[in-house]
Amino acid sequence: MRILDRYLSLEFLKVFGFSLIVFLSLYVIVDLFDRLARYLDAPGWVIVQYYVYRLPLIAFQVMPVAVLLAALFSIGNLARHNELLAMKMGQLSSVRIVTPLLILSLLASLVALAMGESIVPNMNERALNLYRVSVKKVAAFQRTKDNDIWYRARGNRFLHISLMEVASGTVRGFTLFELSPDFQLIRRVDAKEARWQQGRWRLTDGDVLLTRPDGTYQVDPFTSLALELEEKPADLAQVVRESEEMTSAELREYIERLVKSGVSSIPYKVDLAAKGSTAFISLVMAIIGIAFALRTGKGGVTAWAGACVLVGICYWILLSVTLSLGRGGVLHPLIAAWLPNALFTAAGLGSLFTLKT
Repeated sequence: MRILDRYLSLEFLKVFGFSLIVFLSLYVIVDLFDRLARYLDAPGWVIVQYYVYRLPLIAFQVMPVAVLLAALFSIGNLARHNELLAMKMGQLSSVRIVTPLLILSLLASLVALAMGESIVPNMNERALNLYRVSVKKVAAFQRTKDNDIWYRARGNRFLHISLMEVASGTVRGFTLFELSPDFQLIRRVDAKEARWQQGRWRLTDGDVLLTRPDGTYQVDPFTSLALELEEKPADLAQVVRESEEMTSAELREYIERLVKSGVSSIPYKVDLAAKGSTAFISLVMAIIGIAFALRTGKGGVTAWAGACVLVGICYWILLSVTLSLGRGGVLHPLIAAWLPNALFTAAGLGSLFTLKT
């Protein structure tokens, strides 16, 4: 049985490896041509480095499709060469035959989960930062370990942003440092909240610190202040940290900060739940692929591949819909993230266990 398991595993891994390389290449080529106009002013090394940083995320995204095709074609090839029939004549059940493939798919999901909590967020953050600064020409910025943002604005000004609600253009914890050409502090403005209203920033509950000519400071509190600042919410939103740039632990801490600040955290809660569910898409796709392959018999595997991929597309559509409903508050975050996995896994396992042999 160990020889048979090794043989099945090798067939699966060969198709999986080939599919993964093909999909990685196609993804990079399509994305490169899609962004080609934006890359015209960027150095070649920036583009190469950007895609090197993006590879872990791309691999994470295309792995389920590679597993789907590996499960379908590895079983299909066995059926085409009558090897599957020979195994069944040896009193092996269909579930026993595909057990090595299910184990490998589970391992692929566990690897994806580990990548999603380590390599992917770190490398994707580097890629997005490189793209924002070197390609989109966003002003240089830096985040602290608490996800606060330091942003260099126009006119020798520096902004410190604690939290930003992109949808409403509201900043919680706003500080502006205005410096002289020799980097001496001229003015500092602190506000509990900043909102973009009627083409300007409106600050509430803060104070203004001015440096006098003799080097002393003057502090004037305010309840409301209009601030002339060229940067708009869309400019600052480009440097707000995305969920895919954070691990689950970092995202959980960020959600706690949003809750304490009174900002809606529902979209981030959905993203947190989705980090776990998306890692196990590979296992779901493997179950679907195996169920299709075992029912095609000796012929028709290639024809069924299209139908199998179509089912995979339906899965992604359902996942997108449930995540959108979750972010809108219609579904609980856990239900929004895991419902497609539950439905398609149940359907695949039901098909697998109802086979006559």
